[in-house]
Amino acid sequence: MRLSYLTLALFVSLLTFRQKSFKPTIVILDPYETKYDSSLLTKIEEYTYDAFITPENEKTVTRQFGKRENIQIMNVAEFRFRKKMNFSSYFTLSLNTMLTYAIFGQTNKCIVILVYISSGEINSLKPIAKKHNVQWIVNPISSNAYVKDGNKFMTVRIQVFDSKKNKIVLDREYTGDTKNPGFELSCESGTLECTVNNVINSSLHDILLSIPGTYQN
Repeated sequence: MRLSYLTLALFVSLLTFRQKSFKPTIVILDPYETKYDSSLLTKIEEYTYDAFITPENEKTVTRQFGKRENIQIMNVAEFRFRKKMNFSSYFTLSLNTMLTYAIFGQTNKCIVILVYISSGEINSLKPIAKKHNVQWIVNPISSNAYVKDGNKFMTVRIQVFDSKKNKIVLDREYTGDTKNPGFELSCESGTLECTVNNVINSSLHDILLSIPGTYQN
């Protein structure tokens, strides 16, 4: 999968006026606990980079995101998130892309952002939601990339937190293998990218059902 914040440009034409309120509002966190087999280290390190961008360059780039408030908020958040990446944050980025894509199919009044924050405690989630002015938090609380019987897998425990109810409404583990799931999540079979995409493929439906207004059967 090679989708990015540029994908959102496809949706800008759907917005015909400046939104004063947005719904749903969602923030996606970075995995809190990460594990991986040492045999996967070389491949996992391929996802690691740290981009140096001057404040002047960042200001120039973010100006190009337009004046549509929610689109601008999401694109700026993704741009800043992409400045420093690793395998875990690649999962967060990929989940953000697909969740945004799915929700925009239902409403163009949403905000879905991702942040370099991790949390393993429910008591810390409400302050995070307040800080970013969102109702929902998607929290990949743990991720584990491993080899079993010669095949690569990734298991991610995903929580969805409703800050209004101060309650976890989804808490489940999802496992992805290296088969190509196809369509928007196409990848090269046998790769770690496919393990990420298959976790997203199996979890996206549950995440959407946990957040009212984002999904219709």
